[in-house]
Amino acid sequence: MSANAQRNTIISQLLQATGPKPDVQAEIEKYRRNVAIIFTDIKGSTAYFEKYGDAAGLMMVNECTGMQSRVVEHFEGKVIKTIGDAVMARFDDCEKAVLAAIEMQRQIERSNETRQDSDKVYIRIGLNYGLGIVKSDDVFGDVVNVASRVESAAAPEQILISDSLQQKIANSTKVKTRFLGKFAFKGKGEERDVFEVIWNPKLAAQPAAAHTIIRASSKLGLVPAYKLEHIQPDGSIGDSHKLLNHQLVVGRSKGDLRYTADERLAPEHARFLTEKGQLFVEDISMGKEVYIRLIGTYCLQDGDVVRMGNHTFEFHSRADALSVAAATGASIVELAGVLNGAVAEFTLISGAAADENVRYPLIDERVTWGRRKGTYIFPEDPFMSRTHAVVYHRGEDVYLEDLGSRNGTYVKVRGKAPLPNGASVMLGSQLFRVGFD
Repeated sequence: MSANAQRNTIISQLLQATGPKPDVQAEIEKYRRNVAIIFTDIKGSTAYFEKYGDAAGLMMVNECTGMQSRVVEHFEGKVIKTIGDAVMARFDDCEKAVLAAIEMQRQIERSNETRQDSDKVYIRIGLNYGLGIVKSDDVFGDVVNVASRVESAAAPEQILISDSLQQKIANSTKVKTRFLGKFAFKGKGEERDVFEVIWNPKLAAQPAAAHTIIRASSKLGLVPAYKLEHIQPDGSIGDSHKLLNHQLVVGRSKGDLRYTADERLAPEHARFLTEKGQLFVEDISMGKEVYIRLIGTYCLQDGDVVRMGNHTFEFHSRADALSVAAATGASIVELAGVLNGAVAEFTLISGAAADENVRYPLIDERVTWGRRKGTYIFPEDPFMSRTHAVVYHRGEDVYLEDLGSRNGTYVKVRGKAPLPNGASVMLGSQLFRVGFD
C-alpha cells in the first residue's frame, strides 16, 4: 500500500470511529515528540496585488516567503509548507525559533525602507512549543493548532509566543518578552498566557488585534478608561461616551445611550462592560443582533453569522472532520474526498438569492470573497469590496479575515465577546468604535 493510500485509510478510520482505535492511534503516536512551530502571514499583500497586478504581487510574495525560508534554514529550522502568503516551519531549538522570527521582522523592516508607504508590507508571527506528530515533511497535532491561533492574535510587525515557549526561553539573554494577556481558545474552555517578543524597542507597545485576547491587567490594578466613539454615516466621529462605573447600556428607549428614532434597536440592545481590565460587549437585544467589525483574524465556530456587504452568511463545519485534520495533517480537499462532501461551508441567509438555499463550501485551503475578484464573487453588491475577505483552514480551525474592505466584515456576537481596541460595533443602525479615554 502506498504512503498516500495508507494515510487516506487512517483518515477514513478516524472519521468513522465511534471510540478509540488503538491500532490507528499507535501508528500516529510513533511520531510524537516536542517541537517548536512558527507561523507567519504577510499583511498588505492584497493591496499590493490590487495596485500592481497578479504578476508583481506574486513576485513580491515569493520574495518575502523566500526570505523567510532562508532565515528558517539559517537558524536550523525546516520549512514545512507555504500556503498563499503564509509560512509554517518547525524548530527543535526554541531560542533559535524566536531568533528566526526576529530576523524575519528585521529583514522586512529593511526592505520597507525603500518602499513607499502605500507599498509597504508587514508580517505577523506566532510561535508555540509542545508535543506534535513529526514526520520528515510535515507536523500536525495540537502544537500546530495552538501556533496557528497565537499567530492569528498577532498584529502586523508583532511576534507572539505561547506560554509553553516562553517557559523554554525564559532564561535567554538574546530574547526579551512582555506579558500580553490571556488567549481564549474557542471551544476548549481554557485560557492561556500569551507573550510579545520585543524585537524593536522603537515600536510602541500595542495590544493584540485578536478578538479572543483578554488583555493584560495593569500591574497597579488600574482599569483602562474605555470610551465609545459614535461613528456618523459619513464616517466622521461624533460624540464620545465614557463607561460609567465600567458599564454602559445602549438601546432605543432604555439605557445610558438612547436612540429613539432607530427602529432597528431593541429597547435595551447591548451592554458594554469591563472585566479584569478587558472591555466586552454583551447582546441583550433579544434577537435584534449585535455585530463586531473585524480588525484582526477571527476563529470561526459552527453557527457563526457573518456579514459582508449586503450579504449575510451562516457558517457550518464538521467538528469531527476538523479534529481528524488536526490529528493527521489532512487538508480540506482530502477530507472532502473521503467524506464525499464539504467539511465546512457558508449558507446565504440574506442578500441576493437568499431564498434559494445557496451554499458556499470551502473547496480549498484558502477561499476568497469579493465583488469582482475571488473564489466567490458578488458583482451586484455595491457594498462589498473588489476583494473583501478570506477564509482559510489550518488544523482543526477555520479562520476569517477582512482584506481591508471599505465597509468591513462583521461577525454576530453570541452572548458576550471581548472587544480589541479599535474595533467597531454595530447596534441597529448605530456604529461605535472602541478606544481609550
